Amino acid sequence: MEESHEGSRGKPGRKPSPAIRAAILRAAVALFAERGAEAATTREIAAAAGTTERTLFKHFGSKAGLIQGVIAEVALDLMRQDAFARVYDPQPFTRAELADWHRAFLAERIATAERSPDNYRVLLGELLRDASFRERFSEIWLSSVFAPLVGHLRRMQEAGAIAATQTPEALAGAFFSLNLGYLVSRFALGPARGWTTGHDVEAIAALFLAACGAAAEPANPRR
Repeated sequence: MEESHEGSRGKPGRKPSPAIRAAILRAAVALFAERGAEAATTREIAAAAGTTERTLFKHFGSKAGLIQGVIAEVALDLMRQDAFARVYDPQPFTRAELADWHRAFLAERIATAERSPDNYRVLLGELLRDASFRERFSEIWLSSVFAPLVGHLRRMQEAGAIAATQTPEALAGAFFSLNLGYLVSRFALGPARGWTTGHDVEAIAALFLAACGAAAEPANPRR
């Protein structure tokens, strides 16, 4: 298995091409998803990308560097989502806004997965295989995805939009369990099953809203 190459430094003054780097990453994702990171060789990845093994090493230095580059790209892509940005807004959702946002979030996530289904297989495989990657990914996910949702759900509870019978952490856990469990099932475990995006999105959003509990009763106005 190729691990490094003496030509990895490249020529002075010439920057590696972003387009070639992207092509190598795409080829690596496809081959890693098909055969696993250990089995796929740098030579065949380079050939699939339409370049040379020497060029691959100029970009990534070694096969280990390529694996880390692939995983970083996949992880960032799965976390990078326009809809999720609303969670950072200090103004809490109403219940109706929460349901609308959840539907948009999941629909966007499904569309992204349909464009790159191999990403889920690669990420799932590396999370199970590589403890050091699992730890690094977990740190990024907890700080950039999980914690912001916990904070927003807490603000919703404080505003009376959802019940306070469950902790915000438990609700955030339920949210990601529903969504990620569905995405892994659909794109990694059972892609041939007849999935119905519209119906599935509605059902999952309704389940989570029910888990959040009813809004607090408004206080009686003074007479």
